[in-house]
Amino acid sequence: MKWVRIILFGLLMLFVQTTVFNNLHTLGVCHPFVYVLFLICLPVMPRWAEQLFGFAMGVAMDCICSSPGIHTAACAMVSWLKPMLLARMVQESERIVGPIVAASAGVQPFIRLSVLLTVLHHLTVFALDAWSWSQWWWVLLEVVVSGAVTIGVLFVYGFLIHRS
Repeated sequence: MKWVRIILFGLLMLFVQTTVFNNLHTLGVCHPFVYVLFLICLPVMPRWAEQLFGFAMGVAMDCICSSPGIHTAACAMVSWLKPMLLARMVQESERIVGPIVAASAGVQPFIRLSVLLTVLHHLTVFALDAWSWSQWWWVLLEVVVSGAVTIGVLFVYGFLIHRS
């Protein structure tokens, strides 16, 4: 049953991303990728399963957005880094059960993990999309603006919607 809920949440994030946030392009700089919420909030599970979910989410986004592996690379990186970062941010005595949200991980670790993984995800997506550092300032602007909007949505979910 746990796996079914995880898959349904992933499909919901794909639906919200493709119907709402893929059509939100403010000034050509704001491209929020809220589907990263799925990867951040995945409950603690075996590493292979987390990486499989990340890879599947990336492939699905690449198929929907017609991008050549950009989202797959970013999602695989986030899925690979998340367990290591989580282990460093949360003490072993505070074992997390359930989804990674502010109530389960603690407010500070949730904020740090969300911001760090979102910025790394967006930096990977926009750098691979630009495929050049000749306009690094534009990539940086996209990361900052899109990251701020994405992090805002993550916090609304993590703090308000998903209370335990």
